[in-house]
Parts: sequence; structure tokens; C-alpha cells
Amino acid sequence: MSESKEASRITRLLHWARLNNTLLHQDVEIYKDSQTGLSFRALNDIPPGVDMVSSSYSTTLSYLNTIRSSSDFELHGSQPFPSEFIQALSEEDPNIIGYFFLMQQYLMGDKSFWSDYIRLLPQPDQPERLAIPIWWSEADQNFLAGTNAEPPIAKRQLLWKGEYDRAIRVFQGTFDGWEQYTYNLYQWAATIFGTRSFRASLTIPMGLLRDDSQQTMDHVERDRFSILFPVLDVGNHDGINRVDWSKEFASKKLNLVSKEPFQQGSQIYNYYGQKFNSELLVGYGFTLPGLQHDAVNLKLSPPAGAAKLCRSLNCHQIQISTQPEEEFMFKVRHRCETRNVRIIETQFFSHGLFDTIACMVANGRELHFISANSSYCLEKDPAVFSGPMGRNLLLVLHILRDKLHSEITRLQDTGRALSIPEYGNHNQQMAVVYRTRQLSVLEKALKPIQTRLSALTSFSSLCSHKHKSNRTSDENFVEMHSQVELLSLDCAYDWLEQQYPNVHDAVSKIISEDQDEELPLDWAVLIEDWDKVYWIVWIYLVWMLWVRDCEAFQKRHPALSSWLNRISMSHSDDMTVRELTSTFYAEPSEHETINHTLHEINQLSQFNVVQEWLQSERISWQGLRNYASFMETEETIPAEIVEGDSGPRGAPKKMLVIIKGNDLTHSELVTPWSQFLHRAPGYAKTTN
Repeated sequence: MSESKEASRITRLLHWARLNNTLLHQDVEIYKDSQTGLSFRALNDIPPGVDMVSSSYSTTLSYLNTIRSSSDFELHGSQPFPSEFIQALSEEDPNIIGYFFLMQQYLMGDKSFWSDYIRLLPQPDQPERLAIPIWWSEADQNFLAGTNAEPPIAKRQLLWKGEYDRAIRVFQGTFDGWEQYTYNLYQWAATIFGTRSFRASLTIPMGLLRDDSQQTMDHVERDRFSILFPVLDVGNHDGINRVDWSKEFASKKLNLVSKEPFQQGSQIYNYYGQKFNSELLVGYGFTLPGLQHDAVNLKLSPPAGAAKLCRSLNCHQIQISTQPEEEFMFKVRHRCETRNVRIIETQFFSHGLFDTIACMVANGRELHFISANSSYCLEKDPAVFSGPMGRNLLLVLHILRDKLHSEITRLQDTGRALSIPEYGNHNQQMAVVYRTRQLSVLEKALKPIQTRLSALTSFSSLCSHKHKSNRTSDENFVEMHSQVELLSLDCAYDWLEQQYPNVHDAVSKIISEDQDEELPLDWAVLIEDWDKVYWIVWIYLVWMLWVRDCEAFQKRHPALSSWLNRISMSHSDDMTVRELTSTFYAEPSEHETINHTLHEINQLSQFNVVQEWLQSERISWQGLRNYASFMETEETIPAEIVEGDSGPRGAPKKMLVIIKGNDLTHSELVTPWSQFLHRAPGYAKTTN
């Protein structure tokens, strides 16, 4: 279209608008921008509080016109749609009726009341002006493969086709010229509404509607349809909110009001709301510069029980309660420096993501804690690693690391499959930049997670191995190491050797003879098939030492003592104690090896005092075994969570999470477990 022809059409649009009480302020003009197309521009400096555009409701175009909801929403000479058509769609799909009404106005040509408006719109045979990716060629759409933009494009195509098929079945044969209402024209109308319309709830005063139109009022409140405001819809979006929308019942206008000054010669932007580039690209056909506009969607589909628990929490109820029952959608974005949190990884994700995953991966102890503390927020807990959710957070970080890595791999793989020309067309260039920026968001969010998980395995105060002595100077990780440690099986037995060499040698001999392995034991071999077995054995040994030495053990091993106390008190009620000590949490094929090893340990002279006490109190050693097997099941995490993969042969399979913290005094242990422990030899020696 030539500049003179377009200028003439703008003039005709504004003349039609003035005749119908839709006005531009004298200091505002419509012009053609090289980047944004038709746009508003300030002819002079505009202060705050100015009605820059005033749009009369009489010029709007929407579903409201088809039902003539008031004198402000008229058909303006258009043939009414059949009542069967209106009745079939008005209850659930009023937006479809609005699309058909725009199609009707297009087909009416110059006879339409809105002809001067429609003439300036991108036309059905101008896909390049319609801009959004659904109108792109297949070759151009391929450049969005693997990005967040790809699924909604396919979803929108299915949605539009379903809407059109449902509507045309009712429309055909009941309306003259129904054959002209093609699917291509429907797509055009849906695109015009999708890219230019306004939400009904934010723009329509209820006083304009008939008192008897409760269904229409409900549709407005729930935004079941949207509205085209000719002239006002010229305003573009730059992501900065410098305007207000003011709906006025008295003057029957919607005003675009400046809330910040606009300098002479500057473009006057509307504000579409807080939208990231994925939504802008799919819905409007453009993206914005600036890191704050980049985000990647992450969808979670928690099991029903986890979803129900998550929805019961107060911390993020507003953010997640309106999402579909089967899925939660969150965003990954560039780090938000304004969020004051101790776990910096949370700053890359929208609120509620960490707590949602926490509900998905919680063990029994953690589920009980979450259920009993509905206001607790894992991602806001400054001492989470030293609390009851420390182990849980490690699993959350693992889930996120794997999910981010999967998204990065998908983007990279689909990118390698593309044949990216040095100079692609506009759509291809925009898509390449968009996918590159999505990749950047994911990589920057992944890095601190990988760093933290790596730091967790680089240092252990319980292990003398060289590869566990790399203590970081990063203050975030120094604090973390003071709150939580991960213990591998080889380090666990190294600790036993360093602290209780006689017990270690005796136990090693028992294992050596049972497994027919030479001494010293090669844990790289044993871990392959017996990881769980010897974790249960080690936890059992620690319990025996704790019971035997009591105060001496607590003074010598404060971190382990604190952890044992906390775990004990987490399972303190009578019913839980009976259940945990009566159930053997191991595979049947492992029972014989575990029972034999523990039986031999029970015969060691180092534990004579414990065995005498067990017999005198008629307490079965199998209760301790069962509890040790439960702790192995609940308190360990897969090693690949922190290592990143399954590792080479002989690499750890599981790691025990040791949560540190202030130790609990004996007087605080007033539970069935405390009664059990207070009868132990070690406790008896220290009570007066």
C-alpha cells in the first residue's frame, strides 16, 4: 500500500471516528513507524493525566453487538444472526460469535458501519501483515521447534479448527451466504481479535448492559469474549506501563490516559500487561529486547496427592490455585535481584515452583511436616538446609537440574537439525534470536544449581578422603556445609575406621568372610550390588554406638547426634514407632545377608553391654534393624542427584543426608524413643 493511500485511509478512519464520538487528543497523531507499523505519536509534550485517546463504546465491535445488549452496542444495519446460532454458542463460546460478526463486516465491504476501520486492518490475504507465527510458512515455523512457542501454536490451530467446525455446523443453511464464511476467514478474524482486542472485564462498565442480561454480565466478568476498540487499538506495546485505561459510564467512553509524561516526537505506547517474549511472539508476532522480557515455561504434572497437598498450602495459594488440576505452569527467567532470599537458585524461578516440587518428592517425614505447617514456604526458609526439609531441597534441586538440562538438550538438538541461513527472512531471524535467548535463560538458571550440588560433594567433615576436602570459600556454601552434609558409603565406613577402628576391623572381617572378599574391602566392588545392605548395616552400627556411649557419643559426634535426635523425634508417636520397628524395609533377597551380618555384629565383645541390656529389657535387635532399614529408605538420596549421572562402575549409588543443627538435650526427648533410649546402658550411666 502506498504511503498516500494509507494516509488517506487513516484520515477516513479518524473522520468516521469523530462522527461517532471517538477522538484523538489534539497533541496525538497516528503515523506509520518503520518497526511497529501504525502507531501513536506525541505532537507536543504530553503531561500525566491527559486523555490521549477517547473511544466511544458505540464504535466497538464484539459479541455484544450481535445480541444488542444495549443501545451502545448496535448491529448498525447488519443482518442479525439466526437465533439458533446465537443460542447454540452464547452460553459457552460468545467469543466465536464475535469472530463471525467481524467476518460478516469484512464480507459487507463498504456497506459495513466499520468499513473504514476494517480497511486499515491486515487483510486475510496478507499473512505477512498478520505477523503471528500461526500464519508463518512451515519453513519459518520450523525455526521455533523445541521452544516454548511451538506447543501453543499447534494448540491454537486445533482450538480454532474445533471452534469453527462447531459454529459452521449450526450456521450453514440458516444464514444467507454462509458459504463465504470460510475457515481461512475465521482464522483471520480470530487473529484480529487475538492481537488487537481488549479484555471485557477491564473495559466495559456494567451499567452499559441491560439489567436482565445476567449471562452477559457473567461473560464480561470472566472475560469469555473480548472487544475491538477502533483507533484505540493502534497503540503498540513496549513492556513499560506508562498509561491507564479509564472506563467512563457517564461519557460512555474508554480513555487511554497518560500516567507519565510523553516527550514531543516520541511514540505513545499502550500496555498489554506483563507478558514475556514467548507470549508476545505467539500472540502478537514480535518480541522485546531486554533480559526482563525473557522467560521459559516449565510445566509440572504432580500426582493427585501431591497436587492436593500443594493446593492446601497458604504460601503460594494465589499463584497456583487457578491452574488446571493436572498441571502447574511456572517460569524460568533471568535472576531477579530484588528478591531477598538465601537460596539464590530460587531467584531464577517463579514463586511456588520449589514448594510444588517439594510436595512431589517428599518422604513420609517431610509430608507430615508439610501437612502440619500449611504456611511453611521452602523457598523462603533462610535455614532450610538445617531444618526438616533439607533433604527435600536437594531433591528439588535435582528435579530442576534434570528438567533444565532436558530443555537445553531439546533446544540444542532441534537447533542442530535446522539449516540456518546466514541471512534468513524476518521471521527466521526473529525465531533464531528468540531460541538463543531461551537457551540463555535455561543455562543461567542451571549454573548455580550445578555449582551447589557440586559443592555438596566436594567436602565432608566426616570423611578423610582427599576428594572430600575441597571446602569452598563461598559464604553461601560455607553456611550450607555447616547445616547439611552428604555421606557416601565408602566415606561412612572411612568414618567408622577413623573413629572406632576396632569396631571397623571386626565388621570388615565379617563382611569379608560373608562376601568372600579380601581385606581391605574394595567398596567400589561392594557398592555395585550391596549398597543398600551395607547402608543398613552402617546405620545400625551408629545406633548401637549411640545407645552404648550416649553422652560421650554426643560430645564426640555432635553432627551425627543432632541428626539422630531429630530423626527420632520426627517419628515419635507410639503408632509410628510400632510400625517402623515391625516392618523390614529391604528386598527379600537382601534379608539373609543383612540378618547374618547384624547377627555377627551383635556377638562382638564391643557391644556386650548393649546385648545384655536388650535381653534384660526383652527388646528385639530386629526393631533396630527395621528402623535402620527405614532410615536407609527415607533419608538417603540417589547419588546421581548430586553427581549428575549414574557414574562409572563402583560409583556411589546412594548418599545419606545428614542434617546438622543445635543438638537436643536429653530432657527434650520425652517420646517413646526417649523411653527406649533412657533404658539404654549409655543413658543409665549419665542419669542421677
